Amino acid sequence: MIAMAIQIESERFLIEERDRIAEELHDRVSQQLFGIIYAIQSIKGDGNMNDEQIRQQMQVIQEAAVTASRELRETIYDLSSRKNGNASWLGNVKSQLANLAKLNGVHIRFNAPAFGNNLSISHQRALYRIMLEGVSNAIRHGSSSSVEVGLMLKRGIVMLTIVDDGRGFDPGSPKPGKPGSGFGLSNMRKLTESLGGKLEVNSKEGDGTLIRVWLPRAGVNTIR
Repeated sequence: MIAMAIQIESERFLIEERDRIAEELHDRVSQQLFGIIYAIQSIKGDGNMNDEQIRQQMQVIQEAAVTASRELRETIYDLSSRKNGNASWLGNVKSQLANLAKLNGVHIRFNAPAFGNNLSISHQRALYRIMLEGVSNAIRHGSSSSVEVGLMLKRGIVMLTIVDDGRGFDPGSPKPGKPGSGFGLSNMRKLTESLGGKLEVNSKEGDGTLIRVWLPRAGVNTIR
């Protein structure tokens, strides 16, 4: 069941990524190419254009071609960065956490050494969602002023920690509106378990919250 869940999630992500790439190419490149084709056809079909008008139109075509070439290179570079390393993914995580910090006036520290090997798309997707959900819970429900997020590799396991200085809660006695009873923590647990991982929550009222997530890097062996 876990393997099937991972496969379904990966396939859904690939479909979404394919659609996103198609939209990027359409918005950033195709429109420029259509404009170039139209401009060339107008020159060929208009026998009344003088040399100066043709020169000006050719200048427009050249500028459009340069723009299309630049947009295509940027799109390819973005895709290559996502495919060939964690730098782009980690950069996106850092950017999102920085935005959360600015929007909510809190201090967020992110520690994530460069990995020797890339994480799978499924791991990147799950960890990204878990991190953002965990930090958002710390801010919204825990009224935290400081959150520390750590990511590391250890013995073939990806380990994520989220520590906050918020008001905390009693995980054994969830109450309405508290992080322990909300959809956020439940969703984090489901994402973790879908990859054969384990999620642990340590918290008590008035003493902040510590969340630990362990995910196996290869296969679907469940961590117990």
